Amino acid sequence: MIKAAFSFILTAIVLIVAALYIAYGEVEPCRVLAVEEARRSDNAGLVTGAIESLTRASTSQMSTSECVSRLLDSWGERLKGD
Repeated sequence: MIKAAFSFILTAIVLIVAALYIAYGEVEPCRVLAVEEARRSDNAGLVTGAIESLTRASTSQMSTSECVSRLLDSWGERLKGD
């Protein structure tokens, strides 16, 4: 029973990490948040890489838990259609 639960948890973690890497090319929450914010920015005239560099500079000052929280908020807004 414990072995099955451990296997399930480990598989879930691997799938989450793989999904983040496939979607964002990153797995660290603050870097993922920087990519997410760059993609959602309204500055269509700027190169995405430049925007990502700017957002990465701002997210580098945040804690991991703050990045995770903002990332979840961003995904929630996207699901609502905001």
